[in-house]
Amino acid sequence: MSMNESLKQRMATLLQALNERVYEKEQFVALALLTALAGESLFLLGPPGVAKSMMARRLKLAFRHGTAFEYLMSRFSTPDELFGPVSITRLKNEDVYERRTEGYLPSATVAFLDEIWKAGPAIQNTLLTLLNEKVFRNGATVVPVPLKGLIAASNELPAQGQGLEALWDRFLLRCLVGGVTDRGLFEELIASSDESEPQVEEQWQIGDDEYAEWQQRASEVQIPYTIFECIHALKEEIEWYNQRLLNEGGTAASAASFGAVSGGASERGSAWGGTAYGGTAAYSSAPLYVSDRRWKKSVKLLRMSAFLNGSDCIRLSDCALLTFALWSEVDQLPVVEEMVQTAIRRSAEGYLLNLHPLEQDLEELKERLASHHSVREMDDPGIELIDSYYYQVEGVRMKERLLLFAADYRQLPTAEAQLFYLHKDKYKANCCILKKFDPVLHAQVPRSKLYKLQRGSRSVYINGYEYHLVCCPDAPPVPVAPPAEDFTQRFQTARERLERVETEAVAWSAAETAYAESHLFLGERERNFLRQLLRQQQVTLERYRHDLNELTDAHRIENEEYPHA
Repeated sequence: MSMNESLKQRMATLLQALNERVYEKEQFVALALLTALAGESLFLLGPPGVAKSMMARRLKLAFRHGTAFEYLMSRFSTPDELFGPVSITRLKNEDVYERRTEGYLPSATVAFLDEIWKAGPAIQNTLLTLLNEKVFRNGATVVPVPLKGLIAASNELPAQGQGLEALWDRFLLRCLVGGVTDRGLFEELIASSDESEPQVEEQWQIGDDEYAEWQQRASEVQIPYTIFECIHALKEEIEWYNQRLLNEGGTAASAASFGAVSGGASERGSAWGGTAYGGTAAYSSAPLYVSDRRWKKSVKLLRMSAFLNGSDCIRLSDCALLTFALWSEVDQLPVVEEMVQTAIRRSAEGYLLNLHPLEQDLEELKERLASHHSVREMDDPGIELIDSYYYQVEGVRMKERLLLFAADYRQLPTAEAQLFYLHKDKYKANCCILKKFDPVLHAQVPRSKLYKLQRGSRSVYINGYEYHLVCCPDAPPVPVAPPAEDFTQRFQTARERLERVETEAVAWSAAETAYAESHLFLGERERNFLRQLLRQQQVTLERYRHDLNELTDAHRIENEEYPHA
């Protein structure tokens, strides 16, 4: 087992232990671990009693000798209650203003702050420094803090105009947490009497040295161009959405015409039931704003996700986590989810599998074949049509008029001769007609009445001699025939491109499927989307194969009708 595979197995074992007796919150525990290892913070939005604080206590167990600090904020909370009381002894004896931080947030490995938005300005400012720089200014001393992960929770979002925007932006991932919805799991939850913390073996826990080493190794994870294109596509989606809101007055009703979100989960209700995003987008009047800092930190998080999943580069499956990083209002969640899925789909089709050139090849083939066919079928308006069906050959040494079916003339080859026989028409007085010769049907026709015909320019070659056809008075110039195209080569090129894409798609699909199905941080919702995406790629390629086969067959049949034309 490689080092990367060993690390992923270790993380899977650790998460399994952390999620013991956890019901429908497994992904949130995993995301809490991911944000902590990436050096970021997590915000949980949900009502009381849905295990938000439990996640912080479980996260503490992921770290060797980890400690946790929990606090329920109120409007009357003071910095002393979070960061420790001022040491009266040092202030009195040494005239030093310093806090006793042991047992408080500055000394904790993991912190949980409930009702975070009730914090006053003094607490907010200290938290900003602590989250940004991982240091605590204790009087005149700047002290590094051991904090790995901060989880904040509330049953509401930060109020506008209260100066909370900077603190809100520091929470990279934002999750909506609800109650248990599965009947069986709910029964198991309420019947359980074990409130103890799970036992996590020390060999699975993360030490301080490992924490620093993993952050360094994660920073070396590659970012393929496909991922850059996915992020560019996502930024374009956000810009387009914001512009639409601006153009239509920023109303939720008008923005609803943006479209529907793919998926089919139950709608999120006011009772916080479950954590699905809904089957149809409920659009916010607020625009989506994503700062450059948030994009940068999001990529850092994706790198850590890829590293912990044993990959040396970010994959499209990792990008599904961006849904948790880009929303600011609850009703933006389905919009953001749709944007992320659209960006991943565009990146897979356009840049990874390179489907667009293949689709363009097929469309161009269809257009050129249709044009080629129409030219071959087109009547020459300059040739006079006799009795609605015939062209008349002039200049022959015959008493009778010599006629040729117009349809047969259009099908005549220009390079190789085709056999016709001379037929005396008893229904048309003083007329002979050149008709196609079939050796089975016309076995009795004497060889002396067989002629070799080739098509010319408003003329027909009979046994190698050119005879002109009767043309209309003031006939327009002869239509210029397009240069002959080598459709065989075109079909071969398209087929080779399709086979190359199919080979790459099979390899990519197998690798991405295995990666997504065993991904440590994706939930079932994200996996379902990726399964649907991978199936859709296969369906698209099968459709391309079907279209190419149909075009090939149509071209073959046409060549049989118009041999060597």
